[in-house]
Amino acid sequence: MSITIGTRINCVLPHAGRGIVYGIHGEQQPGSVRVIGGIFHSGGAAHFDIVFDNGHISRKVPESIIRGVQWSIMPEIATAEQIAEALAYSACLKAEKANAAELAAQRFAAEVERLRTDPAHARLKQGDDSASGKLAAQNIRAELKAAFPGIRFGVRKAHWGSVSVTWTDGPTEKRVGEIVNKYQGGHFNGMDDIYERADSPWTSVFGGSKYVFTSREFSAEMIARAIEALFATHRGLDGIERPTPETAFRSFVAVPGEQWDLGTLIRLQAVDMEAGQ
Repeated sequence: MSITIGTRINCVLPHAGRGIVYGIHGEQQPGSVRVIGGIFHSGGAAHFDIVFDNGHISRKVPESIIRGVQWSIMPEIATAEQIAEALAYSACLKAEKANAAELAAQRFAAEVERLRTDPAHARLKQGDDSASGKLAAQNIRAELKAAFPGIRFGVRKAHWGSVSVTWTDGPTEKRVGEIVNKYQGGHFNGMDDIYERADSPWTSVFGGSKYVFTSREFSAEMIARAIEALFATHRGLDGIERPTPETAFRSFVAVPGEQWDLGTLIRLQAVDMEAGQ
């Protein structure tokens, strides 16, 4: 099928969908197009400009691609007026995105300035280190020391761009996370198997790290408290021998009506408890 200006197409890729060809470059050679295994495309000599209904534009798409397995050439032909409307809609969306990006940048800069001058953060060091974790580790130590006096935290720059925070008993991981998580400057995207940077005003001023890991350990005294609390509130433990802190995690003990074994229930109980409470 010959492709002309106005030919409607459909592409299954996420950014695409239905669209209209509004530009053609070169001479078409549809008979030379080859697709091997649904992956390798070759042949063709023309390139096409396409405006999609969602406003996205793809320029100079090779003929071998547009005649491939992810694209469909529709029999309908858009009018010149419909093409103009589609391009105008695309331009409008582009302008809106540019304005939104500019506004976001202004807000980001304003928040950076506010943080730099806020006396509430006077104890923290400032610098231009939003990724390595070195400045972040220094400020994490300062914040945790102020928030939880008397608790010994181990804050270490584990490797490039990662900070680990460890402690025994003390506050819950949730409370510590409320302080340290703002120093993480991105996250791992498992769908695309990539790390995505997401710098914030906080990491721009007080330092950031690729990852911030927290790990709370429990003393024998804390485990004993967790065992006592669990057996006092969980009715399903009647008839089950109460373990000691030393034996709590050594063997699997099923608990009727629970998906977790006894050792896991004890650990989950400890996770929600704070030392001294």
